[in-house]
This record gives sequence, C-alpha cells and structure tokens, in this order.
Amino acid sequence: DGNRNGWWSPTVVAAFKERAKCISDLFSSYEMYGAHVNGKLTLGEAIADSGGLKYAWESFVKRHSPSESDKRLFFVAMGQTWCSKVDRKGARASILTDEHPPEKFRVIGTLSQFAPFGEAFSCPIGSAMNPVSKCHLW
Repeated sequence: DGNRNGWWSPTVVAAFKERAKCISDLFSSYEMYGAHVNGKLTLGEAIADSGGLKYAWESFVKRHSPSESDKRLFFVAMGQTWCSKVDRKGARASILTDEHPPEKFRVIGTLSQFAPFGEAFSCPIGSAMNPVSKCHLW
C-alpha cells in the first residue's frame, strides 16, 4: 500500500544506532588538509563500504579457498579501487559537502575495522590498521 512501516524492534533500532555511531565517530576522526570528515554525512556510504567488503570477502573465501597471497591481493585490489589523486582545494571542498568519504579513508577506515585484513597482513593488534576495538554493524 506504499506506507512505510518499521519492522525493527526498538531494541534493534537502538543497537543499530549505537553501532552506526561507532562508524560515524571513526570517520569523523579522520582529517585531511585541516578539515575533519563529517562522519554523520558520510555514514551511509561508510556503512555500504563495510557491508560490501564483508560480503565480497565471504563470497571470495567460500568460492575460491584462497591462499594467503590471494587474500592479500584481494585487499590490495580493494584499495586500488579507490586510488586517486585529488588537489587540495577539491579535497577540502569534498570533505565539507560530499556524502562519500575521501577515497583514502574509504580504504583505511573500512579495512582497519575488518579483522581478516589485519590477519592477512599480520598487523599487530592495537595498531592503526588492526585496532583492538572495531566497529561492526552487520
């Protein structure tokens, strides 16, 4: 009938908001050219990146039974997807208005929260790319 009906319980909504806040806070901690990323503005895209990585990884591992080298190449390929060069003025304007996180942080922010990345590259627990406390939404 076209009416929007909530299907999550209040408990589920509260848990989602708490977990989403972790991602928002993470992205808000990133700074580029003197401006902080607006984690609230970029939250939807950061969630999409995180979910996309998780499900692509699960499919990759299930289908290919990858070697350790293949696992690392998977993450390198993900990072190369966002490889770009941006000038300072354009990057600063983008940070303030774009709902997409800067490419650099789409890689760092997403991979640092994904345990299989830290395992594949043997990142020490507690390092920037393998923090003890990670944001998990799904």
